[in-house]
Amino acid sequence: MRLQFLQLISANRPFYLAYAAFLMSGLLFLAALGKEPLFLEMNRWQHPIADGVAPWLTHLGDGLFALAFLLVFLLFNYRLALTALLCFGAVLLLTQTGKLLLFEDALRPFAYFQAKGVNIRIIEGVKVHAHNSFPSGHAASVFALFSFFALRLKEKRWGLPLLLAAVLIAYTRVHIAQHFYGDVLAGSLLGILTVLTITAALDAFYLRHPAAWHRKGLLIK
Repeated sequence: MRLQFLQLISANRPFYLAYAAFLMSGLLFLAALGKEPLFLEMNRWQHPIADGVAPWLTHLGDGLFALAFLLVFLLFNYRLALTALLCFGAVLLLTQTGKLLLFEDALRPFAYFQAKGVNIRIIEGVKVHAHNSFPSGHAASVFALFSFFALRLKEKRWGLPLLLAAVLIAYTRVHIAQHFYGDVLAGSLLGILTVLTITAALDAFYLRHPAAWHRKGLLIK
């Protein structure tokens, strides 16, 4: 499995190198500015187009978006669908465990700053939540889904556009004041590592135990 893990990273360098740059730069910003100042600085930035698009774009991080692709995979390849199911299911389980059990007291930005008497900018029409901020489930979901795509696409040059799309969608969680930037970084790392680990384990298993159903789907007999 370790060999398979390293091979997946090596074969998908554009995606993982870009992700490493995103993660490290994000951690540096957090370390340099701190959780609160970084959020407030990002919260000050506004643009009519961004404010209009972000509340809709953020839904691409919903679990339903990943579920739609899972159903598509099921039509054409059972093996791909099973791998996706285990990856996305594990991401959901881990994020909810973090939110509801390990970090249940983590306040989202609105409630956090409200307790400090600080007003933050809320986009009109967006319903902000108060609790279960860490980690960001939307960020975990979208990074899991797009990293899954990057692993499976033959054209590895698509790795960078996929990573940029995941970053943009995850950023909307901060833009609409649903999460701190650290929540997004943690969610992204959880999604990336979960998909990479499960994919490596299953690919190694499939190689040792080939079966005819690996190449079949509901539409492929």
